[in-house]
Amino acid sequence: MPRPNLRRLRCHSSSLNAALVVLVAALMGAVFASFYLDALGRPTARAIAVGVVGPDAAQAPYVRALDEATQHGLVLTGFPTAQAAQRAVELQELYAVVVVGDDGAVRLETSSASGASVTRVLAQASATAQQTTRTRLTTTDLHPLPASDPSGLSVFYVTIAATIIGFVGTFQLRANARPLDLRQWLVATGALAALGSLLIVVAVDGLLGLPLPFVETWWALGLQMATASTFAGTMAVLIGPWAVLPTWTVFVLLGNTSSGGAVSPGLLPQPFAVLHEWLPSGATVSALRAAAYFPDTERWGPRLVLLVWALACLAALLLVCRRRGTSPGAAD
Repeated sequence: MPRPNLRRLRCHSSSLNAALVVLVAALMGAVFASFYLDALGRPTARAIAVGVVGPDAAQAPYVRALDEATQHGLVLTGFPTAQAAQRAVELQELYAVVVVGDDGAVRLETSSASGASVTRVLAQASATAQQTTRTRLTTTDLHPLPASDPSGLSVFYVTIAATIIGFVGTFQLRANARPLDLRQWLVATGALAALGSLLIVVAVDGLLGLPLPFVETWWALGLQMATASTFAGTMAVLIGPWAVLPTWTVFVLLGNTSSGGAVSPGLLPQPFAVLHEWLPSGATVSALRAAAYFPDTERWGPRLVLLVWALACLAALLLVCRRRGTSPGAAD
């Protein structure tokens, strides 16, 4: 008699676990779809930094009409000269420059390399503003995208590749390479980060000819991959089979959405616009974009964010493993 009862209890427990997995997976899918559609499916001007040059340029009819056409999504900053504003674009502090001449003529200078999605939004708004004000308008792209990367999405795609390989590789090591002690685990994940990022760089550089500098791309993708891997490993030690949930949330649900790769930060709703600066995916995209298109004015902020994430995740993994006397690759 006890055996049928035990078998029935196990079946009941398995059914409950299956129901929980189905519910969680369905909720994750719904949240994923809503987040991506809200942040990436409807690019809307929210905080597009634009420099204005000229006497009372911010009050010029074209500028006011441009702001209205973006539903007041512009953040205007005055500059004494066009050269000063263009320098701010190179420093990635602005997406565009509007130069208003003494005769009322206007020059709109965009930067596709800073954000192709922003350039498209500004182009649409500019057409409306010009039609409304009948302004004499000329347009210039200060930093056009190359033919090998016409949409400016290469840095986004390689970041996604590094992220997925990082945490999927971790789960595959747990599933197929046990037992591994902590040292063996670190060697394996370190090799994965170094080799995986190297092969991505070789593929996009040698085979596709994308405009990504070799060394800069290798180290940035390696850090991104190592961060995703050590984060997933830490979660695996802490919560076991459910480690995929926080990993997916941080790196896919929030990380990819706020990265600024598919949709520029100036078009993202909150909290994604803020998360862009502080999550590793956003830091990787920013670092690679600067290296590819603004090599003379690269910012150290994204590099530091990425490095801090990598070191913090490694430290957390070491601490958790030593406290519990195990490793992500230990036998069950």
